Amino acid sequence: MEWHIMNVGGVSSLGSNLGCLEESQYIPSDECKDVLLEIMQQLKDEDPRLRNVRRQIFYNHLVEKDLCVMIKFLRDDPEIFGLVVRILANLTLPVESLIESTGYSMAEASQTGMSWQQGVESSLHHYRTVFTDKSVLLSLLEEIHTLVEESEGYPLPEESCDVINQILLLLRNLLHFPSSSEDNSSREHEMFLRILFECDFTGRFIKLLQLIQREYWTVTAVQLVTLIFKGHTGEMFLQNVTDIESVTFIMEQSEDSDRECLMCGYQHSDKDFQCINYLEESISKNLRLRHGSSQDSRSSSPNGSSLEVSSQEQEKLHKYLEVFAVQFLTKAFCNTVHVLRNILTSQYKAMIDEVYILWLLAFFLKYARHQRVEFHYIRGIFSTDMFAFLVYKIVVNSEELVVAQRNKQDTTHHLRRIHLTVGAMREMLQGLKLYCEDQSLDKANIAYLENLQKDLANSVDLPQMFLLLIRNFQMHTHSLRFLQDVIITNHLLLLLVDVWRSQSISKTEFHMLNHIKQFATTEVMQKYGRLLENFEYNNAVVNNCIFTMMHHVAGDCEKPNALLQVQILRTFLEILDSNAPLTQEKTDLIEFILQKFMVEAENNPFSCALQLFGEMPVKSKHGKAEEEEDEVADDAEDEEEDENGEEMKKEKDILLMLYTELMGQPGALSAISTKLGEFGIKKTEQQISEDLKEFDWLVDERNTEGSEKTRSVESDMEQSNSSSSFADDLEDLDDSEIVTYCITKLKEMKCEDHLKWLQQQFCDVAYAKCAMSMSSLDKIETEGFVAGLHVIQNKSVPLILYNEEQEQLMHNPYFITLLQFLGLHMPEDVGLVFPRIPHFWTIQNLVEKASQFGDLTIDQLKFDPVKLKEGREMTEIMLPFKLEKKEDITFEKMKKIPDTVWITMIQQYNKNSGKDGKQGMQVRNEFQSQACP
Repeated sequence: MEWHIMNVGGVSSLGSNLGCLEESQYIPSDECKDVLLEIMQQLKDEDPRLRNVRRQIFYNHLVEKDLCVMIKFLRDDPEIFGLVVRILANLTLPVESLIESTGYSMAEASQTGMSWQQGVESSLHHYRTVFTDKSVLLSLLEEIHTLVEESEGYPLPEESCDVINQILLLLRNLLHFPSSSEDNSSREHEMFLRILFECDFTGRFIKLLQLIQREYWTVTAVQLVTLIFKGHTGEMFLQNVTDIESVTFIMEQSEDSDRECLMCGYQHSDKDFQCINYLEESISKNLRLRHGSSQDSRSSSPNGSSLEVSSQEQEKLHKYLEVFAVQFLTKAFCNTVHVLRNILTSQYKAMIDEVYILWLLAFFLKYARHQRVEFHYIRGIFSTDMFAFLVYKIVVNSEELVVAQRNKQDTTHHLRRIHLTVGAMREMLQGLKLYCEDQSLDKANIAYLENLQKDLANSVDLPQMFLLLIRNFQMHTHSLRFLQDVIITNHLLLLLVDVWRSQSISKTEFHMLNHIKQFATTEVMQKYGRLLENFEYNNAVVNNCIFTMMHHVAGDCEKPNALLQVQILRTFLEILDSNAPLTQEKTDLIEFILQKFMVEAENNPFSCALQLFGEMPVKSKHGKAEEEEDEVADDAEDEEEDENGEEMKKEKDILLMLYTELMGQPGALSAISTKLGEFGIKKTEQQISEDLKEFDWLVDERNTEGSEKTRSVESDMEQSNSSSSFADDLEDLDDSEIVTYCITKLKEMKCEDHLKWLQQQFCDVAYAKCAMSMSSLDKIETEGFVAGLHVIQNKSVPLILYNEEQEQLMHNPYFITLLQFLGLHMPEDVGLVFPRIPHFWTIQNLVEKASQFGDLTIDQLKFDPVKLKEGREMTEIMLPFKLEKKEDITFEKMKKIPDTVWITMIQQYNKNSGKDGKQGMQVRNEFQSQACP
C-alpha cells in the first residue's frame, strides 16, 4: 500500500482503490479497509514540516468523492465507518493543533512562515462547506443514536465509545474554524450550526451526556458546547431584556476581542489536541440587537450565493440555541461540570484546559439566573466542592502568575484563567444569593442551601482569596476590568458573610472588623483608588463597592491615613467639582478625608508628603506606625515645654524623609549627613546612627561603618541584634533546640497570633488528610479549601500569605529559621512563592509539629487523635501532646480496647463468616490496617 502514496498517483491511486458509487449505493472494494488503514498511518507519519499527505487528499477531492459518500452509505459496516470517521477527524484538525504538534508556538510559526499553512487552511474551509450536506451530518448523528439504542441501557463496548468520541471530535473541528465577516465563513458557520440542529443534534447530544460512560467523551463534548455558542453569548442574554441597566450589565461581561480570545489548550493525542479557541467575538452584533436593528451589516455573498442566511434563519438558529441551552442546563450541566472538576483534580488533568469548566460556570449560571431556571435543576453546581475548586484555582493560578512574572515568561494564559475564575465565582455567589432569597423553595432545598452556607461561612480561604487578588494586582500586568470584577465579587461575598454572621450560621465566630482591617492599608487602598479614578465611567455598582470599603477603612477601622494618597485626593476633588450625584455618606467621606489631609499637611508636612506618595510608614519593633510615634513624641515635647521642641520635631521629620529616601543605598549615612547640612543641621554619621536607633527607624544596618556585610531584618519584628549575633546564637544551640528557641524569640516579639496561625495550618492539613477516609456524616466540618484539594492530589500544601503581616513574616529570620527546622519546603528551594508543608508528612507528623507550639485542642484539630490511634492500631500509643476541654478522653481509658472497636471487629467478622477460614483469619489484620491516608 505504501507504494500508492510514493508513486506519481499518490493519494489519487489510493482513492481509486476504496470503492465506487453505483446506482445510489457505494460499493467498497476488497482492499477498502487496508487502504483506509494506510491513509490513517500516512497521516500519522507525515512530515510535520510539509503536511504533504493531507494536502494531496485535499487536492484529489478524496473527502467529497469517497469519504463523505462512505459516511452516508456504509453505516452497516461498523469497521469501515469507524475508520472513515477517524480519518475525517484527523483531516479536520485545526492549523493551530498541527503547528503545536511540531513544537512551535503560533507566534513562532508566523515568523518562520510554514509553507503548508495556507493550503491546509483552504482545505479546512472547504471541508466545512462539504459538511453542510445535511445527509452527511444526519448519518453521523443517526449512528450515535443507533449505538446508544442498541446498547439497551447496558455499557457500550469500547469500539462504540471510540466511534462516538471521534464523531464529536469531527464536529468540534468543523465548528472550530475561525469565522470572519470579511468572507462567507461567518454565514457558513451559522448555516452549518443550523443544519446540525435540524438533524436533532440537541436530543442525541444530551442523551450522550446522561449515559454512565459519559466520562469517555465529556472533554470533547464540552469543547463542542463552547464552540456552539461562539459569537452568540451576547444574544442569549439580550433577548427579552428591556431595561437598559440590565442590558448594560450584561454587555459589560463581554470584553474587547483581544481579551475575549480565550486560549484553550488541548493535550495533543489521538483523542485530543492543542488549539486556540475563540469562544466569543466582537460585541458589534449584540449592539445591533440592543438597538433593535434588523439590518444585516455583513456583506452578502457574490452572485446571490445560497449561503446567504436570512433574518428568519437567524431567528431560527437563535431558537435552536435557546432550546439547547435549556436542555443542557436542566439535564446535563451538573454532571458535566462535576466530571470536568474530577478530571482537573486527578492525574488526568492534562486532558483539558481548566478554562472550559470556568467558561461553562460563568456562561450557563448567568443564563440560568436570567432565565430563572428552577434551583433543583442546577442544585448540584452549588456545592462546597465547587466553591473549594474555584478558590483553589485562584490561589494556585495567582502563585503561578507571580512565578511567571519573576521568570519573565508570558503571563497571558495565567491572567485569563484568573479572570475567568473570578467571573465564575461571581456567578456562583450571585446565584447563591438569588436562590437563598427564593421563597418558593421546598424544605429539602432550603436545608441544602443552609448546609452549603455553613460550609462557606466556616471557610477561611474564601474571604481571604479576594484580599490576595487585590494585593497582587499590578496595573502594568492586569486590566482595570479585572480589578473591577474582583472588587465587585468581594463586595458581594462580604454582603453574604454579613448575613451569615447575623444569622449565626458559622460554627466559628467571624470577626468582620478584623477582616476589613486587612484592607485598611495604603497598598490595598491604592488599588481601590486606581479604580475610582474612572468614577465617571464606572457604573453605580462599582463606585458603590469602592466607597463602601473606603468608608469602613476610614470609619470602622479608624485608618483614614490609608486614604491620604495623591490619586485618591485628586479623584475626590474631581468628584466634588463634577457635581456628580452623591449620597450623603459619600459626601461625608470625601469631606472628612480632605479635611484630614489639611490637618496632617499643616501639622506633619514631611510625614504627610511621604504618605501621599504611597510610602508606607516605617514601623518600630513594637509594631507602632511612624505617625503614632510622632504623636507620642509630640506629647512628650509638650510636657517638657522645651522651647526648642518644634525645632527638634522638624529635624526629626527631615531625618525621616532623608532616611526613607536613601535607605538601602551604599553610604546612606554619609549621604544623609551631607543632606542635613543643606538644611543647616550638622550631624556626624555616628550621631545619625544613634538618632535612628533611638527613634527605632534603623532597620538596615548595612550602611554603618564596619557592618556593611551584616544582614538586617526589615520588618516590624526587628530586634536590635544584628544578623551576625543571630547566627552566633544559633551556633550555640543543638538542632533539636532551634525550633524551641525561635518560638520563644517570636513570642518575645509579640508574635503569638502568628504562631497560632502557623500551628493551625498544620492542624488543617492533618484534618484534610484524615477527612479523606471519613464519611460526610463523620466530619465535624469541611476541610480547608486550599489544603483539601492539595491533599487529594498528593501535593505539598502551601502556607498562603494572604495579608501584609503574614508576608512580613517571611522577612523575619526567626520565622524563616523556624520553618526550615520544622522541615517545610522553602520558596527558594521549590521555585515558588509560598512555603510548603511536605506532602509526605503523615497525620502523626503534622500533629507532632503542631504540638511544638503548645497544647492542642479538639477544636483546633477537628478530629479526635486518640480515637484515630485506636482505630488505626487498637493499642495504647502515647501522644506527644495534651488534649484540652475533653475530659472524657484520657490516656487511662486507652488501657483497654474500646467497645466501639470491638463492635466493629464483630461486624467485620460476621461479614466474612461465610468465606473461607483463611480470609476469616485476616479480619484482625485488615481492621488494623485501616487508616487515614
